[in-house]
Amino acid sequence: MAAAGAATVSRWSAAGIAAGLALVLGVAAWLEPAPLGYGTHRQLGLPPCGWMVAFNLPCPACGMTTSFALAADGRLLDSARVQPFGLALAIATVAGLCLASTQAILGWPVWSLLLRLVSLRLLWVLGAALLLSWCWKIAMVRGWWQP
Repeated sequence: MAAAGAATVSRWSAAGIAAGLALVLGVAAWLEPAPLGYGTHRQLGLPPCGWMVAFNLPCPACGMTTSFALAADGRLLDSARVQPFGLALAIATVAGLCLASTQAILGWPVWSLLLRLVSLRLLWVLGAALLLSWCWKIAMVRGWWQP
């Protein structure tokens, strides 16, 4: 009986995760991507980026909201141009939505299987990808690179 209760909790948890990811994607689709490639977050009532205000330098997450909004509109190349890591996160969000929905509906232990793939090496690769995307964004904002 305890296993059935754990399975129910697991399915409801997955449903909650799926709903949260769907909400993120829905908000991204609702937003109008900022033409500068950053600043879309202002439509959510958030303040301007402190890094941009203080140092005229984009922060590591600069352009993520714009990239998500572009990806949600199906403009994947524009999303990658604005913030490559943002496109990767948008794709991961869609994949997470599919996996969480699968677990919620069918009861398959998708998340526990996925967690087995997480390793220190993967975290280093993701950190390096974020760093490279940040360098990409700095080069674009400074005008050194216009893809």
